[in-house]
Amino acid sequence: MVSTERIAWLARRAGWGLAPGELDALRDAPTDDVISHFLAGRGPAPDPWADMELAVETDQPLPVFAAAIQRWLDHFASTTEPAADRMTWLWHDHFAVSARVVRSPLAVVEHMRLLRTHALGNFRDLLRAVTTDAAMLVFLDGAQSTGDAPNENYGRELLELYSVGFDAYTEADVRAASIALTGWTINRRQRAVRFVPRRHDDTPQTLLGRPGVRDVDTVVDAVVSNPACAPFITGKIAASLLGPGVDPAVTAPLSTAFAADLEIRPLLDGLMRLGLDGVGGEVVDDPVTWLVAAARALDTGATPVGVIRMLEAMGQVPAAPPNVGGFPPPSAYLSASTTAARVSVAGQLAQRAREGNPAHDAARAGDLGALAMALGRPDGFGPTTAAALAAVDEATPASTAVARLTLALVAPELVIA
Repeated sequence: MVSTERIAWLARRAGWGLAPGELDALRDAPTDDVISHFLAGRGPAPDPWADMELAVETDQPLPVFAAAIQRWLDHFASTTEPAADRMTWLWHDHFAVSARVVRSPLAVVEHMRLLRTHALGNFRDLLRAVTTDAAMLVFLDGAQSTGDAPNENYGRELLELYSVGFDAYTEADVRAASIALTGWTINRRQRAVRFVPRRHDDTPQTLLGRPGVRDVDTVVDAVVSNPACAPFITGKIAASLLGPGVDPAVTAPLSTAFAADLEIRPLLDGLMRLGLDGVGGEVVDDPVTWLVAAARALDTGATPVGVIRMLEAMGQVPAAPPNVGGFPPPSAYLSASTTAARVSVAGQLAQRAREGNPAHDAARAGDLGALAMALGRPDGFGPTTAAALAAVDEATPASTAVARLTLALVAPELVIA
């Protein structure tokens, strides 16, 4: 049986925290059932953008982007397939594209859909799809790359950030990949990707020691078959789930198995089991993860109006990573300014919580054990947090509940796990 503490841990790392009643449903469940709850889900989740008009003809796409991002966050907070959506978020960071550069809501949402489709599938298929994705072709200038003038932006990031890591390639490999990937372009409105043979250099290249590389499929095959690829991707997922600094020797058997078939789901299953066995350390929740987990626990429904401005204040906006490397490491979100913004957002979330929600009612009653449990911390608050929560003025029950909830949401126990 899995302890409530480890179930809550897994919910935070492999999903988006716990909804009201979810921990009770999993209490004393066997390990396989707990993992299946998060990894297999409870039926296919709906497409959050299904009824949105995304193919907009406008020079001002930001309102459409804001609406699409808010729908994505709402979807995370209510998903029935938590691990798949959490891995989608990881791949969004890994294969970072920015709406500020792409400027097409349709292309950006199709990119998110692509990541969701392959989130727990085969890594080769994911990498192949990303390589000729419209948003990526715009973001890293692949759509302008021709045989006469190959652009090396994607070729470099393919090797350094997406597959084998900085120490596993040479400048000659960057050029070889870039030449072999020439010829892909999109139409003016970024709606259709196409391959134009006359824009392509078909000269065979040698990439990572493999000869005969001349197109997107042979590039991807050369990359994923390289011995550095499986450990690199395993390390990326392990760091997200188990925390930084996990000994590669611990995850080596999983990496070896992953190299054989590049299937993401069994790799994540194995890492989840290591975590349930106590492997790993603390991780700072990034603003999006923290916000979604809070909204899920408080059952507030849709994320607050103006959530994009809130996330900007906290330093992280979906579809707007600061650079090609994705978002900053989680520790970057502990600055004074981001902490102040988190307190402000916590107050708004606390005000949206309603009577009958376990966290709201526990905060109102001053039951700190129940409050910690409702917020996904069965092991309770530490002495400092407990003392601060107990000291909240109880003059007005309604305002007391908001004040306690606000303080609890920004406590170290809810930000660092």
